[in-house]
Amino acid sequence: MRIAFAIPSLGPGGAERVATLLANYWVGEGHEVFIATFDAPEVEPFFAVDPRVEVRGLSVTNATRGLAVRLGTNAARLARLRAVLREVRPDTMVAFMTEANVVAIWAARGLGIPVVVSERNQPDRPGLGRFHKLARRLTYPAATALVVQSSDIASWARRHFRIPVHILPNPVMPLANSPSHNPGGGHLLVSIGRLTHQKGFDVLLQSFAAIATKHPDWRLVIYGEGPDRSALERQRLESGCAGQIDLPGLAKDSAGPLHQASLFVLPSRFEGYPNVLLEALSHGLPVIATDCPGATREILAEGVHGMLVPPEDIAAMTAALDAMMSSAERRASYASKARSAVAGLEICAIGKRWLDVLGAVKG
Repeated sequence: MRIAFAIPSLGPGGAERVATLLANYWVGEGHEVFIATFDAPEVEPFFAVDPRVEVRGLSVTNATRGLAVRLGTNAARLARLRAVLREVRPDTMVAFMTEANVVAIWAARGLGIPVVVSERNQPDRPGLGRFHKLARRLTYPAATALVVQSSDIASWARRHFRIPVHILPNPVMPLANSPSHNPGGGHLLVSIGRLTHQKGFDVLLQSFAAIATKHPDWRLVIYGEGPDRSALERQRLESGCAGQIDLPGLAKDSAGPLHQASLFVLPSRFEGYPNVLLEALSHGLPVIATDCPGATREILAEGVHGMLVPPEDIAAMTAALDAMMSSAERRASYASKARSAVAGLEICAIGKRWLDVLGAVKG
């Protein structure tokens, strides 16, 4: 099968990680895979892409939020992607994320190419602009199918669109190693994500600072980059425990930080189907996650596989951190149940389920 994939970029985000895993798996199974991004051709993918996967940058990124410019940019995206589709002639097409989904549907129009689009975040999340919502409402009915990652988002999709909706969770790579403590001594509390308001790192910093002196052998390490770095660095310096907090930047591979962690925390205000939470569970780590809009409650089986706290609740997060950091037995209890949360989510299983959907729409 010849599969075309459209995604805004192949940067360090969760959707990009999943796209890379799927493309690598599909090409390994003997399929031809082409990925079109809106980046320039010289932009290197953040995650390793199998050399058999052809990546094409269309050089059509948005440099402004102005409506007229955005309309022009999307028209250029549509035209360039359509030209690629005419050349490649895929059997089917996959698109990730709203802006790529809309462009892919219009680019494939009249070419006889079934298009499977996928929402990769909470669809009614705060900050999603009216332009995106309107484009989605007008365009998604023309898609062949819609893929989402959780039952809650599937319910939302079925209320809004009269097209087939499939639930396909994010995949994880199989991991053989068990977590180890910080080789430098003490314990590491690790969190990973883009440094934005969505991810709630400001809440995590304040909560950790409230109990840091009680736990002098613990350090908080937040991996990631983003627009909130300056604010978070300022908060770290003003916390009174700056020596116990690190913001080292992006981690090319989350396996290293997670392998050294004693505890993982996901403090988000909202999520889609968080990859990093799956990866932490697959490492056998005890986790704390916010019970925010998104799939964290579903992944953790309502608190069975990890501790859930309300989002943006500093007192609750502080209490949860203190409970986990104070008790090796509690951490071990959650760690013993972690991997069962991701059973059946290995890339070979999820990649095959995707192929089943694509084969069905191809006809």
